[in-house]
Amino acid sequence: MAGDVLTADFKAAPYWWDLAPRPDITDAAPPKEAEVAIVGAGNVGLSAALTLARRGREAVVLDAEAAGHGASTRNAGYLGRQVWHKYGDMVPKLGRERAAEVCRAAIAAHDYAASLIETEQIACFYRNTGRFIAAPSKRVFDGLARDLAMMREDGVPVDAEMIEPADAPPAYRKGHYHGGQILRGNGTIHAGLYHAGLLERAARDGAGIVGHCPVQAIEREGSGFRISTPRGAVKAGHVIVATNGYTPRAAQWLRRRVVPVDAFMIATEPLPEDRIEHIAPGGRPMVEHRYSPCWIRPNEDGTRILFGGLSAEPPADLTQKARILRDAMVRIVPALEGVKISHCWTGKTAFTFDMMPHTGNHDGVEYAMGWCGSGVPMGTYLGHKTALRVLGDPESRSAFDGRPFPTWPFYTGRPWFLPLAVAWNKRKDRKLFRG
Repeated sequence: MAGDVLTADFKAAPYWWDLAPRPDITDAAPPKEAEVAIVGAGNVGLSAALTLARRGREAVVLDAEAAGHGASTRNAGYLGRQVWHKYGDMVPKLGRERAAEVCRAAIAAHDYAASLIETEQIACFYRNTGRFIAAPSKRVFDGLARDLAMMREDGVPVDAEMIEPADAPPAYRKGHYHGGQILRGNGTIHAGLYHAGLLERAARDGAGIVGHCPVQAIEREGSGFRISTPRGAVKAGHVIVATNGYTPRAAQWLRRRVVPVDAFMIATEPLPEDRIEHIAPGGRPMVEHRYSPCWIRPNEDGTRILFGGLSAEPPADLTQKARILRDAMVRIVPALEGVKISHCWTGKTAFTFDMMPHTGNHDGVEYAMGWCGSGVPMGTYLGHKTALRVLGDPESRSAFDGRPFPTWPFYTGRPWFLPLAVAWNKRKDRKLFRG
């Protein structure tokens, strides 16, 4: 069956790893002491480590796998300016002033990450493409328009315009979307190279990176902490947990507050430039405005299409998942009929019960997590802010600090309820497409 829609050299591994393979960091024992121990060597932990190292602090970053093995090199490579909640959903819960503050923080997160790419000269193919937010129905289109008007009234600096159905990219199946919104000022990156750039700079400036060293326990010891690993314990004055969808039992209080959700992506075989331009004019990606969205974008050099979606299914057989995603892609973009798939991969994002990112301190342990699909800019930004909080810098404040971090009774970190939640979201999505 592999000859039908999969290339002969098909890989059940992230496309990003072709240009940015996982680092071969020696499995040395961690240091016995450090000023700050960071759990998780993804974008969040490395951003925190870079800030600390440049302020002269001794930081060690511990990861259960190779650095960046998780979502930091498995995501869609979007550098966006939004949180998961749309403005009209946030206002009844937070009030207009607070909702505007959250939106401005999301913009600041994008700007921080984009500035970091520029000043550090991280070669990750960053392109300021904007984004097309596809509306599955007129009701969703009207909601997007209302949100945009409210944000402008409340002084949120958003550069966007509504696109009528006739003006939407012509490659999408006719009638599948009722236009949408062009959101400018955000873009795309090569997720693997972005992480590699953060890793190289953090290590160069003195942060210790220890891979394949899972944290087994975080315990109070005097005025600091004792972090247990299979290769020895680390005594640290401060601990930052930056593990998001891969949070271990050693951080059970946090593990109970994030819901890991599998997202899947595919990459097509190389395609002609004019075909890519027809599907994604100007390299602009598309994200659906629905509860279980799909997304589509060109790769870093405009030679392939990348397509993905959220799912509660376990990542068992990625060859079968590649076929399922390919069929979903063709339903949206009929012009991709006959195109073969070269890669399929999965990674865990993490949602929170209030669908908002969270940073703060619990029993002395600092944390930054719960990105709800906005992890590249938000994680980079709030990793930096969390490091500033460790340093006692007043610039550490963000709109996400110290807010109540909810969980559910009896939830331990294993989301047994996800199939039910996904079925409910699919039901709501069917209503959106009929609206």
